[in-house]
Amino acid sequence: MNKVQFLQEKSSYHITYPDRTDLSFYRWFTENHPDLAVGWYHLGMERERLGNEDQALEAYRRGLHLPADDFSEQLRDAYHDLLRKRRRTMWKRTTRLLLASLLFLFGQFVYSPSPLTEPKESASPESVVPAHLQRPHVEVIAVPGNVSRSQLRSQVEAYAAARRPSLKQPYIVLAVPEVAGAPLFTPLLFYRPAEVRGLLRYDPVSRTVLQDVWFDQACDCLDKPAVQNARSALAEEQRALEQVLILRNALYRTYQQKGYLPESLDRLAGSYPANSLPEVPVPTPESGLTAWPYYPALFRPESAWESMQNVLPLQSYPEPFIPLQPLQIQVHQAGHTMTLASGPHVVRRYPIGIGKNGSTPEGYFTIQKKINRPEGHDHIYGSRGLVFQSDGYAIHGTNQPDSIGKSMSLGCIRLHNPDVEELYTFAATGTEVIISDRTPPVSQWANPGPYVLAAGPEEETRGVTYHWLH
Repeated sequence: MNKVQFLQEKSSYHITYPDRTDLSFYRWFTENHPDLAVGWYHLGMERERLGNEDQALEAYRRGLHLPADDFSEQLRDAYHDLLRKRRRTMWKRTTRLLLASLLFLFGQFVYSPSPLTEPKESASPESVVPAHLQRPHVEVIAVPGNVSRSQLRSQVEAYAAARRPSLKQPYIVLAVPEVAGAPLFTPLLFYRPAEVRGLLRYDPVSRTVLQDVWFDQACDCLDKPAVQNARSALAEEQRALEQVLILRNALYRTYQQKGYLPESLDRLAGSYPANSLPEVPVPTPESGLTAWPYYPALFRPESAWESMQNVLPLQSYPEPFIPLQPLQIQVHQAGHTMTLASGPHVVRRYPIGIGKNGSTPEGYFTIQKKINRPEGHDHIYGSRGLVFQSDGYAIHGTNQPDSIGKSMSLGCIRLHNPDVEELYTFAATGTEVIISDRTPPVSQWANPGPYVLAAGPEEETRGVTYHWLH
């Protein structure tokens, strides 16, 4: 259908139903012509105009999965433009924080904390966590390598004073050597430091430093009890953040695909093909929780992702100052690297193998199916498979570990088996996959300890032999 025919359809609809809106027509059109990109394009544009960006993105995605036609390029441009707009909005929220940190870094200006604000408190029934369940909060920040101990102390103290003005509990800032490509004085939520320059424990209520330790040179410093305790607390907090992010992403992707949230979290871990997750994450014993709280009644379609803070609140820790975002798999073909990202936050970084002669497709895709132990000759697909395009393209493990870091497949993306098992844990069905020839913005990364949920036989497809482009 060309543009003229589409406009004729629209005119006829409004003549028949003069009291209905353009949005009503676009919905009607996509219901009756789900295989035409023109409808999804205009539905997305109208939802975006009305401020429903999550629903607009979903409309664009639906259109992008259709066979190419005259509107495919407009769809792709609209989708990219909205993603860029959301990224700009997200970064604007953090600009004041970064500027304040840089002012202290160079020591040229006077600090004023007033512009900085804390994220709104969760409206969930258990948003206020009892004091006995509060866990030590740790923030990891990268700092310049060419500053003295006294300079570093003043800079990190200034960061702490500006960073969390509304927190009521003391917290720790762990300073690590500069990470290539990552911004300085910005929380690295899922980074595991091998070396540190020092730490500072700060009380935001009294605005005083409770403890600080600094080193002339970066070191593992495992002989320092304060550093050991901070590392242990960091690992515990990272695990909580990972679990909440996994669940929020799975819930959000379920809503995108079905239009509603499940009645209970257990519905996320069904048998294939309803295995959005292999299991429902269970909080650590230290948290004092037996299960993550779930309040689907607090979901708001007009702000689907943002309302996840209330639907599934993070317990015992503050929400990240730079908010979490839906998970996204970014494949950087030029560097044979995969990044699992949550907005600006790097969650994991994996080495990968890709297709030879440019056979791995570039573009935007989603995880369509997840298979435990996919069958192929000689265990060619390793221990897990995540299908991202129906005509034979998948992210999977391998029985050829030497192929990681090389372009040897017929188009599929290969990971080491432990890595694909972790990706399978994090990436629910519906998670976006972006494949490009770009290099990753953060060139070095140290993943936290591995987190893998066990996949069971109900997620296998016994008797089915796959012929992916391995």
